[in-house]
Amino acid sequence: MALKVLLVDPNEEWLQSASKFLIEQFYEIKKVNNGKDAQLALYNDKFFAVILNFDTKNHSGMQVLKFIRTNHPSQRVVMVLEGQEILDKGRTSEEKLKKMGATEIAVKPFEIEHLKDLLEGHQSLGDVMSNIKRREGQSDEVEVDTPDEEFTKVRIDDFYSAKAVLFDVYIQLRSNRYIKILHSGDTFSKERIDKYKNEKNVENLYFHNSDRRKFVQYHNQLAAKLIASKQIPASVKVKMVKNVADKYIQEAFHQGMKPQVVEQGKEVCANIFNLVEKEKDLYKVLKSYEELDPSAFTHAFLVSLFSTAIIKQFDWQSRTTIEATAMACLFHDIGKVKLPKELLNKQVKDMNDEELELYKTHPELGVEIIEGNRLINNSVKQIILQHHEAFDGTGFPYGKRGSKILTLANIVCLADDFVHIMVDDKLDPPAALRKMLMNQEQVSRYNSMIVENFIKVFVDPEKIVKESSLPSNSRVVNKKVS
Repeated sequence: MALKVLLVDPNEEWLQSASKFLIEQFYEIKKVNNGKDAQLALYNDKFFAVILNFDTKNHSGMQVLKFIRTNHPSQRVVMVLEGQEILDKGRTSEEKLKKMGATEIAVKPFEIEHLKDLLEGHQSLGDVMSNIKRREGQSDEVEVDTPDEEFTKVRIDDFYSAKAVLFDVYIQLRSNRYIKILHSGDTFSKERIDKYKNEKNVENLYFHNSDRRKFVQYHNQLAAKLIASKQIPASVKVKMVKNVADKYIQEAFHQGMKPQVVEQGKEVCANIFNLVEKEKDLYKVLKSYEELDPSAFTHAFLVSLFSTAIIKQFDWQSRTTIEATAMACLFHDIGKVKLPKELLNKQVKDMNDEELELYKTHPELGVEIIEGNRLINNSVKQIILQHHEAFDGTGFPYGKRGSKILTLANIVCLADDFVHIMVDDKLDPPAALRKMLMNQEQVSRYNSMIVENFIKVFVDPEKIVKESSLPSNSRVVNKKVS
């Protein structure tokens, strides 16, 4: 069943072109050119979203927005402004519009295609699936010329699909040349995927960046189901959450910290919490973790995984602390998007003094990016700001020392350093841990209790429980990791 959208705009030509485009995207459209008819439509029907022009007459756009806030407070509303001067001359403000209930604000001129992005950004997975034009079987394969930068890559073994394919799926022939092997709405064909994997030795599939949100939505839901199952191995659960987190961080870095992006991040963090909370064999996966992808997105996931596993060892741990820290870890390096690109390709040890000083500003730059976002709490912001502060005062940006550093931030500092050791030196987790513990200067960067609880991350929790039940004079923390 197609999602219904109410279009309200005094410009008949724009109404027609927007309506035509959205119908092609499989929305059901109701269009009106005045506020009175808009309110009547809202009284008589329910809509997935309302696209409302600020300059609507016969009940103004603001009057209609007030009507919606009073009678349909959960209604999604895209407020369209005829030009930037509406804001510049003080006729209204983004803050006022959002207080009145506008979900999104779009300032003309913009491409009609932008409406698709605005609407899809607020679709639940159920909305997405109901809005797909389904067909039985598979469509013919089609070759296309599309720039590589417009695609997101996923390993073929890590791709899962609903019965109806949620988006177009491609394989790459060569640079900028692809074959569409599954079309949105097709009945999913594992056989077609396996043919390319087994007969053509294809390792990766591709989908448009614009479909990345759908990928995250579906795989987030699937990850939640896998984590809840006692039959699924811990390694499979970790792999699924990693894939979701990787693509989510890519989406956040490209789309910015929009409300719908942050909300989706909370779902990722909930899955991370459930993983560290419920998976008794997680320690085995952490000891044997081998996939050392050096990308920034995988780095953020690994920092999140090890940080939350450390927090789980503390008596004061809670869902709130674990999810807040997971969110901070996913975005701990977001400030780097404001640094020169050539700096991002350098390791810290290869930077000159000027580059190093610039690099050390990225925690502050990260907080600047998320500062005005009301959906991100202060704990997350403080962890991001302090994630490079060291217990011995050698960190940055402020050189804080000891108890002046948030414990959660110092945990992230350790996890961040540890993941760099793993990836940069190509070491498995036990070897990376040994290297860290043998370097006293390194160890002094962290609160000793954090180091002690980090070691426990790699130990069977049942063994820890047994040791904790021994008399205090015979209780020993096993620091040997093999």
